[in-house]
Amino acid sequence: MSPYSAPTRGKPFIAFEGKTRPAPGQDGQTVHVRPSVYVREHVDIKVAAYKDKTSKKGSDGEFTLGRVTFDAESVGLEHDFSASVEAGSKAAQLLADAFKNDTPVTVAIETSRRYAAKDGDPISPLTPINELRGIVGDVTVAQAEITGRNCRVLVVGVNGEFTSELLTNPEEWDTLRDNRDGQLAPPGWAVYHGGIISASSAGAEGDVTAKVLTLLASYFEGKGTPTVGPQSRPAMRGPRAVESKPWDNWNTDGRFNHGSYLATAIRETHATAHRMAADAGVDPVGNQPSVRALTELLLAMADRIQLGVYRATDGIAVRSDRSHHEARQWIDFVVTHCSDLTYTPQMADPLNPAAVEARNSWSRKVITTAGRLMDNVARTAESDNQAWSPTGSPVIRPADREADLTARYEALLAHDDVKLTNWPDRVEPLLAVRFGTSDLTCVEAAHFAAALTEWETDPAAFLTAARDSALAQQTNNLPAAEAA
Repeated sequence: MSPYSAPTRGKPFIAFEGKTRPAPGQDGQTVHVRPSVYVREHVDIKVAAYKDKTSKKGSDGEFTLGRVTFDAESVGLEHDFSASVEAGSKAAQLLADAFKNDTPVTVAIETSRRYAAKDGDPISPLTPINELRGIVGDVTVAQAEITGRNCRVLVVGVNGEFTSELLTNPEEWDTLRDNRDGQLAPPGWAVYHGGIISASSAGAEGDVTAKVLTLLASYFEGKGTPTVGPQSRPAMRGPRAVESKPWDNWNTDGRFNHGSYLATAIRETHATAHRMAADAGVDPVGNQPSVRALTELLLAMADRIQLGVYRATDGIAVRSDRSHHEARQWIDFVVTHCSDLTYTPQMADPLNPAAVEARNSWSRKVITTAGRLMDNVARTAESDNQAWSPTGSPVIRPADREADLTARYEALLAHDDVKLTNWPDRVEPLLAVRFGTSDLTCVEAAHFAAALTEWETDPAAFLTAARDSALAQQTNNLPAAEAA
């Protein structure tokens, strides 16, 4: 990566702390995230005032910091603004000299999160820095009171001299100077909530957790098609290039391609999250952080299912692929049609521990159900194309040899709305009606899987169907006079 180079014209952007911090991720695992930081660079700005200021800091005693005020008019801004700088640093000396000699300087200012807000509440490394600045719309217009409560504002560089309080990596800034909303990551990193995680560990640590990978492996055993990794992003450069093809996530100038399949995937998922929130009685317009959290969770859930159906539990999900679209559609189907898997208001709060736990539990159940449904698509297609041997006789793969199907069937019989585990005679008539036989060793696995999926969606309806079939059999077995 190239060393730091000053911009020809200063613009604010989102960078990321150089060191990772542990944070709670999906399903209770720990992720190591680099939190977002708001960076401003001002080229040839004048110093309106500088002084060393001594303050008292509780048990730490007195400390000295440099306090600088910048001349806004010198860079075309309306209001002068102030920041602190590490006293005794080379940067502080350059600012003092610039004030004394009335010479312009190029400065870098970081707005970073405090460990805890001034009201005492800890600040999550996953919270976007723009949210901590109280941003609504224009990222350059922060709310001073909210920023002061959540953030500290420090001059960290003057004319290329950086202080020890610098949090971000200036060598990454060239790739991030267009990162206005925090949705771009430097090479080797992936966006995760309000920060970034290592791209190499995103599958196992962030978007796809080890716990869920193990779970998926138990559903989707065997080897399959390897997953294609995400497209590499071209180096950022100007001016803007012509929009790339839909299958390209990035334009040739390194900027995101808003006409890509990936853009469509994210927009569709956001719309789904918006509707789920509204269906749950949560105002999606007034609870944008909730919708954003749900959008990210739905994408991560589809990641896991996509990897599972390709038997690539150590791969990297490709959100622009059609299989990811299908995974999201199955998730939507499950949440819409399974009454016990609907999204609820108790899951909406992005940071509340109880809500996080509820979302994680819900996502695991939805992944389990939707993953099985999507995998059954392949079983059904295989049945359609390979149900007959070259001799013309049907190819039977007994359902009882499918451990997963057997376990699902036993779980269905034990369901609280069914409770027929020890009453096979009450289920056999329904099996005979559905498959032409009650002997599951003679039932094609794909056909049994399709029936199971239907029954699992509504166990109470399954019980009713079983009772009706048993009653009909009893009636048919009665002598004619009794049946009348």
